[in-house]
Amino acid sequence: MQDVKSKKYSVLDALAVVLKNKLTMATYRLPGGSDINLIVQGNGNPEELTDLSKISSTGGFLVAPFSLGNSSKTYLIRPEIVHRKALTDSQLHVLKSIPSSFVNGSPQTGPAETDKKNYIDQIQKTIHQINSGEYDKVVLSRVKIVQGNFSPYLVNIFQLLCESYPNAFVYLFQIKGHCWMGATPEPLVCTENDQMFTVSLAGTRPYSEENTRVSNWNHKERVEQEYVTQYIEKILTDFHIFSYGKKGPYTKRAGNILHLRTDFYFSTREIGKKLTALIGALHPTSAVCGIPMEKSLNFIKSLEKHDREYYTGFLGPVGLNDGMQLFVNLRCMKVLENELVLYVGGGITSESIPEDEWEETEIKADTLLSIVQQI
Repeated sequence: MQDVKSKKYSVLDALAVVLKNKLTMATYRLPGGSDINLIVQGNGNPEELTDLSKISSTGGFLVAPFSLGNSSKTYLIRPEIVHRKALTDSQLHVLKSIPSSFVNGSPQTGPAETDKKNYIDQIQKTIHQINSGEYDKVVLSRVKIVQGNFSPYLVNIFQLLCESYPNAFVYLFQIKGHCWMGATPEPLVCTENDQMFTVSLAGTRPYSEENTRVSNWNHKERVEQEYVTQYIEKILTDFHIFSYGKKGPYTKRAGNILHLRTDFYFSTREIGKKLTALIGALHPTSAVCGIPMEKSLNFIKSLEKHDREYYTGFLGPVGLNDGMQLFVNLRCMKVLENELVLYVGGGITSESIPEDEWEETEIKADTLLSIVQQI
């Protein structure tokens, strides 16, 4: 007979407890990694940030929205309890004993689904504005709804995402009434030893051996990715980062799809105390907003009927053992009581074909739908 005191519990067991008790928490698995990390804030409200300069000194799990001017706030979940390995019975008991009343915030509501006609109408309006010279590129998003109460299955969905998308940043967070999860392929700013890196990621095709060759991608797809690359290069130059390394464009697999990607590496010493300013300059990138950025952002807000909230924002651990690992929040969904709200989008240029753009968002939605349909 097994000694109960010596029983071990997995991080996923602990995740089930903190979800059930509605604690302020985040769990994640880094790209290429195997460890599942759980961060729990045991007491008090999560820290609301108006200045990112604090994140490097305090540390925690950062959650930032697409638009800082909207109702969604930037939060830092304090790492009061952190688990990466198996838990003892007493450690699990500590999590069970934390009162759920520490989660504050009213129940969340979801946006309306974007139907095909409305999305194609928006694309056509956008192409018209681009052809008139207003923009070079605009990224439009839409909402897809899956009906049902999936809250009891979030641990299973998280585990399946980790297994299915080993090269993605897989996460789930619960904060102030919000519950989001996803598997994003796009780093924003990450540290690796004494280097930092960011990427330009744009263009989408279904995965196939033929599509792994950049030469097989069309002009529209390459131009879309080049816009993002040039945008990042300008920002690095503005920050006097000249000795950066560059790799790409190359194709990067993300589950059942491929993207065009270019990597940028530079020394952490070169950015110094300007790191938070760099993050502010990179977000939102032209990969999720458009060119010119400010003008595209205002156009998106006037055209899209939903608030993106944390979709195309950024999130990840900072100041922990992983250093800084911030990712753009793509391939994600908002978890509500009786539905899942999936957010997908794509870059629109003068060469866009509306029907093809709709199909691209359908392919991207399948990243999560293929997992949810297994439950």
